[in-house]
Amino acid sequence: MRGLGLRKRGINIISCPTCGRTKTNLAEIVEEFENEVSEFEAHLDVAIMGCEVNGPGEAREADIGLAFGATSAMLFKKGTVVKSEIPKEMAKNILKEEIYNMINK
Repeated sequence: MRGLGLRKRGINIISCPTCGRTKTNLAEIVEEFENEVSEFEAHLDVAIMGCEVNGPGEAREADIGLAFGATSAMLFKKGTVVKSEIPKEMAKNILKEEIYNMINK
């Protein structure tokens, strides 16, 4: 229901189906992230993409998101890269911190 816009609370996660450019276990990252943000009540569209090349552009309608490379990720808001070269192991925490800051303005 959240994906259809019928439910306007909680984090709506958008992800790509992956392709040959994906160099990370995207399904695992998305599943972990979904569990970690299940308590957020504010509605945001959050993209988690498997490619730094196309990810930000394909998910430009998302409020915020990550695009993963082999060893790092980039953070983007509305398709514009705001932080790059984020170590892969820190990316989800940085994204959660940014979301927290967005909803607690």
